[in-house]
Amino acid sequence: MPVGSRRGRGDSHDDHEHRQQAVDPAAQRLERVIAAVDRPASITVLIGESGSGRTRLAVRAAEAVRERLGDADVIVVGAAAHASGDSVSASTGDPGGLEEHRDPPEGAPRVLEQLERRAEGRELILVVPHIDGYAPGDTRSLAALADARRARIVATAKHLTSEVERLCNGPNGHLVSIGPLDRAESEAYLVSLLGVERIEAETLHRWHQASGGNLHALSVLALASDRMGALHRSRGAAWVSSDEDVVPGDFADLLTESCSRGELDVLETIAVAEPVVETSLLRALDAACLSSLFERGLVASQTHEGALSLVLGPPLLAASLRTRMSPVRRIQLNDRIFRALDEDRGGADPTHLPDRLMRLVAFGLEGGRSIPLSWLWTAFELTARNGGPRVILRLAMATAVHPDADATQAGAAALRAFRIASLLGDDVALRSTMRVIDGLLDAADRAGALGTRLGISLRTALLRQLVWDGEELGPALRALDRLDREADLAEDPVAAEMVRSTRVLLLACSGRIRDAAETAPDPELSADLGVEWVRSPARAVQALILEQQGALHSAVQCAESARRLSRLGARFRTDHIDLQGFCWLLGYWGSGSSETARQVLDELVAEAYADTHAEARYSGLVEVGAVLLGVQEGRWSEVVESGERLVERFARRDRYGLEPLAQAALALALAVLGEREAALRAIRAADAPRPGMARALGGHGAVLALRARQWLRCADALAEAERIAAWAREEGLALIELQALHTIAFETRSPSDELRARARSIAARIDPTVGGAFAAHIERIAAPPGVTAADSDEPEVRLLADLGVWLPLPPAPGLTAREREVALLAALGHSSRFIAERLYISVRTVETHLSNVFAKLDVENRDELGRWVTRHRTSLTSV
Repeated sequence: MPVGSRRGRGDSHDDHEHRQQAVDPAAQRLERVIAAVDRPASITVLIGESGSGRTRLAVRAAEAVRERLGDADVIVVGAAAHASGDSVSASTGDPGGLEEHRDPPEGAPRVLEQLERRAEGRELILVVPHIDGYAPGDTRSLAALADARRARIVATAKHLTSEVERLCNGPNGHLVSIGPLDRAESEAYLVSLLGVERIEAETLHRWHQASGGNLHALSVLALASDRMGALHRSRGAAWVSSDEDVVPGDFADLLTESCSRGELDVLETIAVAEPVVETSLLRALDAACLSSLFERGLVASQTHEGALSLVLGPPLLAASLRTRMSPVRRIQLNDRIFRALDEDRGGADPTHLPDRLMRLVAFGLEGGRSIPLSWLWTAFELTARNGGPRVILRLAMATAVHPDADATQAGAAALRAFRIASLLGDDVALRSTMRVIDGLLDAADRAGALGTRLGISLRTALLRQLVWDGEELGPALRALDRLDREADLAEDPVAAEMVRSTRVLLLACSGRIRDAAETAPDPELSADLGVEWVRSPARAVQALILEQQGALHSAVQCAESARRLSRLGARFRTDHIDLQGFCWLLGYWGSGSSETARQVLDELVAEAYADTHAEARYSGLVEVGAVLLGVQEGRWSEVVESGERLVERFARRDRYGLEPLAQAALALALAVLGEREAALRAIRAADAPRPGMARALGGHGAVLALRARQWLRCADALAEAERIAAWAREEGLALIELQALHTIAFETRSPSDELRARARSIAARIDPTVGGAFAAHIERIAAPPGVTAADSDEPEVRLLADLGVWLPLPPAPGLTAREREVALLAALGHSSRFIAERLYISVRTVETHLSNVFAKLDVENRDELGRWVTRHRTSLTSV
C-alpha cells in the first residue's frame, strides 16, 4: 500500500521497531502452548489446518519445556523430519508406533518401557503429529502414558475426532486451536524466512490474502518468488510487484503425488472452474474420486453467494495446478466445462442469466469456442462497471473482431480493449487493438456507420497513443483540427468537446501548458451532463494547471466536481474517476493541507483495495500522490522506499507517463538522506523529456528536482532556478515561478528589488497562505544586517516546512540518514513526540538519535541545533 496512507503505515521503516517492542503475536501463541505442555502428565492437542505450522509449534513448545526442565527428552513419534536438537524420533512403520498394543492397561507400560529406554531415564515429552489419524487403541495408550505421570504429550490434529475430544476432556487435557496466521504473524514469519527487516505492505496484503494465513502457503509464495527472481530486496524491505507473483507448479506436485489419474482430473477441473456451483459440472465429476479428495482435505465446500460451492482445499493449490497445466490441457478443460454448462441450459437463452452467461463466455473463449455475438455483447455490457481487466480485455477483443459485430459494436469493444491494454501495459494487445481500429476507420462503409462520436473517440485514441509513442505533436493537432470541423458539421456539441478534451490533454502532456490552459473548457459547468462527462480528462488537466498557477481552491473544486459528475451514469469511466481523484489529492497537497490530503489518500486507497480488479491498482496514480504526500510531511526514508518500488514498476508499465515526476520526488528524498550518487541518477531520469502527465505537472517536477540540486549543492542550482522561473512565467504558472524565485533568493542571499517586487506581485494573486509564506521568507532573506539576528529561528522556515518546502540542512557528513530526518524536524522546533508520530518511531528512539546529532554537531540542545542550522545554512548558501 502507498506511503503516507493510514492503511499503509505498517510499511514504514521504523514501524518494524514498534512491532518488536509490542508483544509478538507468534510468541504469544507459542507461550500459550508452552504453558499447557509445562504441566506434569499433560496432554495438549494443537488443532489446525494443514500447513498451519501446528507441528512446528508443537516441537518448539516441547523443546522449550525440555530446556526449562533440564533433565528431559523430546521424542517425536512417527515424524522423524520434525526432530531437531536433542529430540529423538520414535518413528515406526505404523502411525504411532503403538498399533500392536490394543489393550491400554497392558500396552501402555510396555510402550513406556520402550520409550524410557530411548530416553535413558530422563523425563519424556512426546510430540505426536496427526493424532486424529491414530486408531482408538493407540490414543488410549497415549492417555495411559500421561496418566502414569511419566510423560507429557503434545499432539497435533486437523480434525476433532471423538477420541481426540476424549483426550482433551480429561483433567490434564488441553485443546489449543491453531488458526491461520494474522498479518502481523505472517510478516514476522516471512521476515525470518527471507532474512529481511520487513515485508512491503502491499506484498504482505496480497500474500496474506492468497494464502489465507496458511504458513506453508506463505512459504511457497515467498520462496518461489525468491527462486524465480521476482523478489526484490532493498533497504531492509522485501517486495514483489503484483504482476510478478509466482505460484510454482511443484507445490501441486507435493500435494497430489498420491492422487490417481482420475483424482488429478477432478482437481484440475475444479482448479479451472472454481467455485463450482452448477449441477451439470458437479455431475460431471467422478463421485468416488471426489469423496476420496474430500477425505484428504484436497477438496472443500464453501458458501458462494448463498449457495454451496466446490473449491480446492489447500490455499494456492488451484493456482499451482493452473501454473503447471500445458496450454493444450487448459483448452481441453475449458472446452469440457463449457460443454457441460452449455448442455445444461437446455437451449434456453443465457443472456437473461448474467452469472451463467459470464461463465459460459469465459470458458468458451478460453476453450477456443465460437461464441454467439449476442452472448458476447451482453457479457461486454455487463462488464461496463466491473470485472477483471484481463477478462474484459479478452472479451472486448473477441467482440471487436467477431464477424457478426456491426461497426458500432466493433468500435465500442475495440475502444475499451485499447484502454485496458494500455492500462495493463500489454503492448501486444495494444498494437493488435490499434490494427483493429485502423481497419474499422479505413473501411469506408464501416467508418460511416460508426457515427460521429464513436468515430472521433477511436481517432483521438489513436492520436493520443501516437504522441505517447514519440510522434510529433504538430500532425496530431492538425488531425484534431479536421475532427473539429467534422464535429461542427454534425452540429454535435458532445463530439466537439471530445476533440477539445483530447487537444487539452495532448498539449499539456507535451509540455505546452499555457496553450492547454487557454484551450481548456470554461470553468462554468455545462447544463448538458454528457458534455461534462467527455470533458473529464480536460477538467483533470485544468485542475493540475490551476494548482500550479496557485489557484488552489479552484483546483480542488474543479477536480472534486468533475469526479462527482464522472461517477454518474451507467457507463462511467473508472479511469476518469481515478485521474480526478489524483488531481483532487494534488490540490490539497499543493496547498500544504497535509491532513486533508491524507484523508483523501485514505479514501482513494480504500476504493482501490475494496475491489481486487480496480483499475487504480494498475495506474500508479494513487502511489505517486502518496509519494508526494510523503515529501510534504518529511518522511524521507518512506519516500525513498516507495519511490524506488514505483520507479521499478513504471519501467514495465506507465500508462499516464508519471515516471519523471516519481523520479523527481525520489531524487529529493535521496538528497535529503545524503545519498548523492543515487540522487543525481534520479535527477537525470526526471529531466528526461517524455509525453505524459509528468509534463502536465512539469512545474512540480522541475521544482522537486531543483530542491534536490539545492540539497546536493549542485553548481547549476542557481542557473536551473533562473531557467525554471523564466519558463514558468512564460507558461503562466505563477506558483511555480514564485517557488523558483524563492530558490534564487535563497541561493544568492541578496534578492534584487525586481525579484522581491515580482514575488510580492505573485503572492498577491495566488493562494494567500502559500504565497505569503514564500514572499515573507524572501523578505527575511533580503533584510539588511541588524534587522534580524543571524541566529534567529526563522519562523518562516517552519511555515514553509509545513507547506512541504524543506530548506537544505548544512552539510553534516557524520549524520546517518535517520539522524538527518530527526535533525531536520528538531531544528524546526518540533517536539520528540511530534517527530516520533511523524516518522513512526518511538519517542525513546527520537531521543537517542537527537543525542547522537548533538554529539556529532557539538551542540547541547534543540535551541543550539536550530541556531547551528540557521547560521551554517546562511553562510554556506551564499553565492
